[in-house]
Amino acid sequence: MAADLATQPLLYALLLAGGVGLGLPMGAAVVAAGAMFGGAIGLVVVVAAQAIGLAINWNLCRHWCRAWIVHRIQRKRRRQWMLSLVDARLSWRSVLLLRLALLPMALVSACCALSATGWRGYSLASTVLVLRFAVMVQAGARGAEAISGQLSIGTTVLTGLAIAATAALAWLSGVQLRRRQKTDEF
Repeated sequence: MAADLATQPLLYALLLAGGVGLGLPMGAAVVAAGAMFGGAIGLVVVVAAQAIGLAINWNLCRHWCRAWIVHRIQRKRRRQWMLSLVDARLSWRSVLLLRLALLPMALVSACCALSATGWRGYSLASTVLVLRFAVMVQAGARGAEAISGQLSIGTTVLTGLAIAATAALAWLSGVQLRRRQKTDEF
């Protein structure tokens, strides 16, 4: 029984890494990790899985799926601005802003992989995703506590503050990205 409990986070991490690697939307799975494993273990599972998945996704996008991704971006009118990222050398600040903004993570990952940005800059700037994952995992953990009737006011307030701060940061990142887009400062 104890061995089964120990393998559950590992199996979940492998499934999550595979989904991220394939560019699937995995936000619900990130929240579910918090509900299933709690805040601390859930965050470790998610961060490890996302790191592995992003490395897989980077290589798939850069080396195998390039033409298909560019074609998909070209078909969406509201995402035409992302074509300017393809083959551009993105600064670490630009990757950081793209990661913080509330844009689809798989699309941002694909555009960063198609850019001339190196793996090191991309991976270091992507560590900022831990903030987003922490909020999502905590939301799942708080939801599980609320369902079981064990939710405290203190954790609710702290989770609410974290969500508000993350939303404000995402909004400010979007504003800064729009400024950079207008001045072609990627």
